[in-house]
Amino acid sequence: MPGARTAWTAWAGHALRPRALPVDRPLAIRGAIGISVPLAIGLATGHPAYGAVAALGAYGAALDDSSAPYRVRALNLFWPQLASAVGLCLGRFAGGQAWAEILLMGCVALVSALISRIGPVSSLSGLVLLLASVSGLGMPTDEPWWKLPLLFFVGGVPLALMSLAGWPAQRHRAERATVAAAYRAAADLVAAPAAPADQRREARRRLTAVMDQAYDLLVVRRLRAPAPRSPVGRLVARLDALIAVLAALPSVRDAAPEVRERYAARLRALADSHGTPAPWDPPGEGPLDRALREAALDGPALRGGHLDPPPGRGPLDPPPGRDRLGPHPAPLRRLRTVLDDVLRTPATWSFAVRLSAGIAVAQAVASLSGLPKSPWLVVTVALVLRPDLGTVTARVLLRGLGTLGGVLVGAGILALVPDGWWRIPVIAVLLASLQAVGRRTYVLQCLFLTPIMILLADAMGHQGESLAGYRMLDVLIGCAIALAFGYLLWPDELPARIRRQFGALEQDLAEYGACAPAGDRNAVHIARRRAHQRIARLHEELSRARTDPRHHGSLDGWRSELAAAEDRMDQLTHAYAHHT
Repeated sequence: MPGARTAWTAWAGHALRPRALPVDRPLAIRGAIGISVPLAIGLATGHPAYGAVAALGAYGAALDDSSAPYRVRALNLFWPQLASAVGLCLGRFAGGQAWAEILLMGCVALVSALISRIGPVSSLSGLVLLLASVSGLGMPTDEPWWKLPLLFFVGGVPLALMSLAGWPAQRHRAERATVAAAYRAAADLVAAPAAPADQRREARRRLTAVMDQAYDLLVVRRLRAPAPRSPVGRLVARLDALIAVLAALPSVRDAAPEVRERYAARLRALADSHGTPAPWDPPGEGPLDRALREAALDGPALRGGHLDPPPGRGPLDPPPGRDRLGPHPAPLRRLRTVLDDVLRTPATWSFAVRLSAGIAVAQAVASLSGLPKSPWLVVTVALVLRPDLGTVTARVLLRGLGTLGGVLVGAGILALVPDGWWRIPVIAVLLASLQAVGRRTYVLQCLFLTPIMILLADAMGHQGESLAGYRMLDVLIGCAIALAFGYLLWPDELPARIRRQFGALEQDLAEYGACAPAGDRNAVHIARRRAHQRIARLHEELSRARTDPRHHGSLDGWRSELAAAEDRMDQLTHAYAHHT
């Protein structure tokens, strides 16, 4: 019993602990302005309800907004907004019939689950398609079917324009920052002492995650492979130069602290450089010295500055016919391959059936219980059951606590702040606060988004003050349904999924070890990339497992196994560095 209590205490502490993320001020400012514009236009034109619908679109765009590279940002803003408009149209087709609403939401949930497995943008689009569909069930039926979806879509345009305004002048700044972050993470790993082991493993975990994110951003999440002489292609070359540095890191693992710090300082200088760095001094002859000299020549200008090779150096192109990142198929072929993998994976259909069943039950309760019509019950089930948003148990706890606080805040604002122009700055401040700190923990997200939705519902004539208590009841019922259908009545698939990931990692390491002695730099690079990617995925799985109290007894064993695999990866990399 004490052991079980300790596991639950550790789980609750981890679930409630906020992440240490900096405040993104531009994101908060864009959100505040973006939601204020449609509300002000609606009041100025005498149509506050239309302004509130458009503000819902701005609110959705704000949640999709980020500081990602502009190309990724544009996709994240456009496709989810389009999916939201389509979902609102679908919600009108039910015609207010309970059986039609239940059937529609079950089918949309199934499609949403399948779409979400394709990729990050598809996952976001599938989620908002589901949320917008249930919101469309409660939209007024006396308006043309296209008017409210169009208002919703257009409402996000001002925020999207602000978010993408810097694209022409700062097109590749985020990509350069990502590569520079990889160099800084490598510097932290070099400076980390050999003991305690946990500190070094945490630095290695951060480096693996940053490298995986950089390659995912620069190569994987692109329809076409970047041209070698393009700015992105040259950033890939700079990231490749860091691979050689990482291969040589084991050679200084046991060096004196001042020696490691000297190498770490050099890596940080490369990350911060705006032009060609000074020559490596003193000129050593070890594997890391040689790799740093190459990185200094082939990897300048990570943040600003030029992207051309320094004088006396040839282009940073890979050899003809060689692709350091493996084949990059045509877009349609990649889509067919992904769809084939998605539709053939049992885990995909398991999640799709689970989500569809939970949404159908939630919609049945919402349609047949006699509660005032609201999408909150179904929305709660959808958000809690999404596996990419965390485990069910953690989401139930965080959703309940955050919504309780948000309902109290919303009720207080409705009682104290008069309707009309006075509420616009209040909503703007709430959304700015959500954008500033909401990504740290789901509790804060719910704390700020709940009063925003209550205020917008009141502006649309849905009597937000009288319905605030019902919204809390909806959330509690939705959490109970999600807990039953996503946790208690469903088999635990996480251990089997982690075992499959470990088996795939063993195969990747075997392939890496087999191709290293052959000296094929292209094959070695691809094999190393796959192994690093698999390690990053396993770290994500174990981080997710920490939010489920059922797995706390297995976490130590999984971590030890992953640490052993990382040590083997270091050994193979060290052997290859000495071989070359």
